[in-house]
Amino acid sequence: MNKYLIFLFLYSSFYSFSQPYLEYYSLINHSEIANLDGNHLQSDSLYNRAFKLVKRPFKEDYLLAAINADKLNNLEKVYNYLIEGIKNGLTIKRIKKTSFENFKKSKQCKLIRQRYETLHKQYLSTLNLKLRDEIIQMVKSDQKARRSILGSWKQMKKTDEYNYNRLLKIIEENNDEWPGFSLIGELIQNDKYSVEGNIAIVPLHFKKEWVRVLQPYMIDAVLHGEMYPYQYARIIDYKFYDSAAKTVIDENGKRQLALCNFYGTYTNVPICDCEVAEKEREKIGFEPLDDYYRKVKATYNCNK
Repeated sequence: MNKYLIFLFLYSSFYSFSQPYLEYYSLINHSEIANLDGNHLQSDSLYNRAFKLVKRPFKEDYLLAAINADKLNNLEKVYNYLIEGIKNGLTIKRIKKTSFENFKKSKQCKLIRQRYETLHKQYLSTLNLKLRDEIIQMVKSDQKARRSILGSWKQMKKTDEYNYNRLLKIIEENNDEWPGFSLIGELIQNDKYSVEGNIAIVPLHFKKEWVRVLQPYMIDAVLHGEMYPYQYARIIDYKFYDSAAKTVIDENGKRQLALCNFYGTYTNVPICDCEVAEKEREKIGFEPLDDYYRKVKATYNCNK
């Protein structure tokens, strides 16, 4: 098993050079930065390039492209982006929660509502709905075991062991691949910088050795557009922050343990080594630190 995992990891690393998703992630990042800079025409052009690059763009990216097109007052483009987003799992609830300055007053918006049910059913027909429902229940069980009233240490341990072993079995049944977006859809409630409500929240509570076993499958999923780079990076930062901790001397001359994270997903924790973080981010298509922290409206610190 260990030899196989090592082989899978090396294979994934080698094969990533030919994967269009790394270029896709880069283009999407530049699109978002151009939008923040107010260069909406440039942003739209970059989004178009990105969407043509891969067979299955992410629903969250279609939504952001639609928001950008709305700022251009190009209602036809907003409509087309939202339609493609719905075909990839974007929900009408998510659209309604999104602020559009111009589109929600248009005839195209009404047409979106009229076409939604048919398109959404077509999208669901491409997924393994039985497995999707099972994983949703795994996520709910994970969270229920951690509620202060209903949960307990014993229940958490039992739930985590079941979820880990079941996840391994699911991977085995899925041709040794992570159950990603093309299989169960994007179970994302908020945005792509979230693990809430989707399968990425479950490994946060696994033992470190379990996460090590799952790592190659998750990396492979990121490189093939089956998982957001952020989701994988968040798991690693959460599980191994104490392994990366460094002993420092505080202002009183006492030794203290300085916790830090590897990729820099946590805005309130310093990054162990920013130079290393940048290189590792690039390998999985995770945008540079400056761009990421600008998007989440936060600042970061690097351990010296």
